[in-house]
Amino acid sequence: MNSNNLNNKEQILKEQLRPEVKAISSYQGEEDDFEVKINLSENESPFDLPQEIKDKFKKEFDQHDINRYPEIYSERLHQTLADYLGGELDKEVSTEEVMVGNGSDEILDILIRCFVEPGDVVLSQAPTFSMYKYFTELNGGRYEELPLTEDFDYQNIKNKIDELDPRLIFFCSPNNPTGEVLEREMILKVAEYFTGPVLVDEAYADFNEIDLMPDVSDYPNLVVTRTFSKAFGLAGIRFGYLYGNQVLVEELKKVLKPYNLNSLTDILACLILENDDIIKERIKFIKKERQKLYQKLNQYQKWQLYPSMANFLYIAGEKTVEFKNILNQQGIKIRSFSGQPPAIRITIGSREENEAVLRAFAEFKEQN
Repeated sequence: MNSNNLNNKEQILKEQLRPEVKAISSYQGEEDDFEVKINLSENESPFDLPQEIKDKFKKEFDQHDINRYPEIYSERLHQTLADYLGGELDKEVSTEEVMVGNGSDEILDILIRCFVEPGDVVLSQAPTFSMYKYFTELNGGRYEELPLTEDFDYQNIKNKIDELDPRLIFFCSPNNPTGEVLEREMILKVAEYFTGPVLVDEAYADFNEIDLMPDVSDYPNLVVTRTFSKAFGLAGIRFGYLYGNQVLVEELKKVLKPYNLNSLTDILACLILENDDIIKERIKFIKKERQKLYQKLNQYQKWQLYPSMANFLYIAGEKTVEFKNILNQQGIKIRSFSGQPPAIRITIGSREENEAVLRAFAEFKEQN
């Protein structure tokens, strides 16, 4: 095929794409122009898998036939997860109330595909996790958001519901990227008023004292998602789950792909759920380090440091650009957000990593 025909074929293929695909861009992380020595940009756990669990995993893996498909719908993992949640909530939880996914992202996508038709509205907060908008627009929906200001309350959300008639509402609490916790009673009032699904993304709830898991049984349209990529330190295996009403979960599972989780994820997730004591100890450490970092960074008065109940800190203000530059010069990668004002997000790392951030902060203060 000559080059002209090849170019024509490529152009025709692009023209045949769905308009939603043409309109979006792929997710891109920040490009680095420095050698990254410490990565505090992804809100990951600073701790690797405990050696004890690694040893148990290796033993079980050796007995596993990797040439065979995993369980079609991760039945063992569903049961282990239901038992774990039952212990946490002090009540019986059925496998019919939970759904596991290849990261919680897969579950968010499934919920949108089940409820949102082209032109339908999805309502959320701003700023927040970018994938809500991405999945909404990819599926032809219209994404609307309410700014997280002092006006972010039940009455204003109710007004937006009445005005926009959304099919689905996303809340993120603790919120990514700001770390703030949304008022529980406000979310429950929205769930009571709204007839569609109200999803609460609790990816960071393990670092907080308040969550909505106990309320799921009282609100048929309330669903909660969690991930093992943060507190549980398993970002590398991509595992998330949803807890919700049995009727709703049954419908969502119709869209769940068979074999959506690989055998390694099945094994590791089960092992972590059965050996979570060390995870809880690590959460205590991260919360303590978060408070220490917050107190130090809050000594500077020319920016806004948000109180955080997650495993990161969010700072807004013009001076964050200069602080980020100093961090980058020392090989520390963080997440930055353009806008007015600009902002940065710093993951709580190991003690040594956090000390490196504070050394950079001391240098920043000397110059400012």
